[in-house]
Amino acid sequence: MISLGFVTLYPNQELGLATELAKRAPKFGIQLYRFTPTSIEPTSELVRGETFNHKTTKWEQSTFEIPMFLYDRCFYSRDEISKKSQPIMNWLKLRPANVFLGHGLPNKWEIYNTLRQDKELSPYVPSTEKALSSSTILRALTKKHQIILKPERGSMGKGIIGLFLHRNYVEVLYKDEKLLKKNQFTTRRDLKKWLDSIISNQPYLLQPYLPLHNEENRPFDIRILLQKDGQGKWIEQGRGIRLGMPDHLISNLGGGGETRSYESWTENMSFHQKQLLSDNIHTIINRLPELLEKQFEPLFEIGIDLGLTSEGAIWILDTNSKPGRKVILETSPEKEDALYNTLLQYCLHLHSKQTT
Repeated sequence: MISLGFVTLYPNQELGLATELAKRAPKFGIQLYRFTPTSIEPTSELVRGETFNHKTTKWEQSTFEIPMFLYDRCFYSRDEISKKSQPIMNWLKLRPANVFLGHGLPNKWEIYNTLRQDKELSPYVPSTEKALSSSTILRALTKKHQIILKPERGSMGKGIIGLFLHRNYVEVLYKDEKLLKKNQFTTRRDLKKWLDSIISNQPYLLQPYLPLHNEENRPFDIRILLQKDGQGKWIEQGRGIRLGMPDHLISNLGGGGETRSYESWTENMSFHQKQLLSDNIHTIINRLPELLEKQFEPLFEIGIDLGLTSEGAIWILDTNSKPGRKVILETSPEKEDALYNTLLQYCLHLHSKQTT
């Protein structure tokens, strides 16, 4: 049996995804294991994790060798578990006995610099700069009147801040847990002090605020999921719409958003609008994976988030090497088997490359 490890920071993270993969794995001659980076014994290099019992359909405690193939679903933050786990995952990536399905992407700044230098993709990339200081941010705000701050290493919409310059004050929007918070600053000194406290915690990027809301003032974006198939070729697994809460900055589903099918969302568009959107998406998804892999490490899957303005301009908002499947599963439930089976088929493809 081929051994495949499903690695998360916390023991029950993404349990549903791991279970669906484990149920299907034996058909492909694969045994799935579940564990965290910190569950590896440093001296013996044995893992105290879990294996799936197909008779009881339950996960059971088990000790095993580090699986040869690894599916990395670790989402790092600034907590202690992340600080302990990331060096272990880096060690596993250098370990000759291990093969990762995908190596992940670097921070948003590195990705931005790669995309903006590409002739085909640069028209879709919002102008971005490092928010090096509160003075940098305030200069940009004075010039553009509306800007967005994004954590350089952020994911799932966490830490995004909108700044809006009015005549006598600056309005600041951000999300705290699932609640939308609004602050107003009437003096430059107070705003500068608040910004300094934010950017001292982690590096931020600065972008112009893009009008990506519908007629109900709900933010939305297009999520496209790409994966490699059993031949190692990139395929589109599906696309759908993420619709955020009214007045919020982004459409992240973890913040109370919902999904819509791409087909129902585009049905009121004119033929010309649909064709233009389709052509732009085609350009992006055919170029982006190839470019990122050429510049960085091999990947298995990418979630691409696209923004669409009322004027029809398309923007690449984010690229994620550890995407969720919720948008596709909710809007195209018939693709469920394909989503899970493709991963296992790709693991077989990597195994065949190892043995030839």
